[in-house]
Amino acid sequence: MSRKEVTELQRMEGLRVSNEESNRITRSSIQASLVMLMNDQAFEDITITAIVKRAGVSRTAYYRNYNSKEDILQSTVKEIVDKIFAAMNLHHPIRNSYEYWLALFQILEQHMDCLQIILKVNMADTIHNELQATQLNRSKEVTLLTNYAAYFWSGAIYSVAANWIRSGAQQSAAEMATLCYKIIEAVNGDCCGS
Repeated sequence: MSRKEVTELQRMEGLRVSNEESNRITRSSIQASLVMLMNDQAFEDITITAIVKRAGVSRTAYYRNYNSKEDILQSTVKEIVDKIFAAMNLHHPIRNSYEYWLALFQILEQHMDCLQIILKVNMADTIHNELQATQLNRSKEVTLLTNYAAYFWSGAIYSVAANWIRSGAQQSAAEMATLCYKIIEAVNGDCCGS
């Protein structure tokens, strides 16, 4: 391959990365705009025109990235849930580490404003469903036990997180991690005859 061809390939790769970054910024702007609009008006009253105007993007850019408002909301929640599980996966859940729970609450803190709005406008099912889907997809084998374990954990995580967020996160992430750790320790002790 000639030096000129290598240079051209490098330039093309730079454009690809630049386009990906541009698309990421566009999606992020659209997501943030929808969440901000949800703070001021009912979800069903929000128009695509209002979203693109607030985001500062074209309708073409909108439709290149999303099919509907629901699609935006689902994508927003999925990104948050993916971050939660990525952070929690750094720690072993079976060993019930404090760090496992701390990772959850730290990510929730980072996205508190968005999550508060989603909960406030009664779109909580979106969060719960995404937690459940992600938990189900993590199972290596699909059995009755793994399915119900996924329902159990996604429901528990959702319930604790939603109540903490709705209460204004009065406890710190560290305090919540300690509480969850102690709850699981107590359950393990009861289950194991301790």
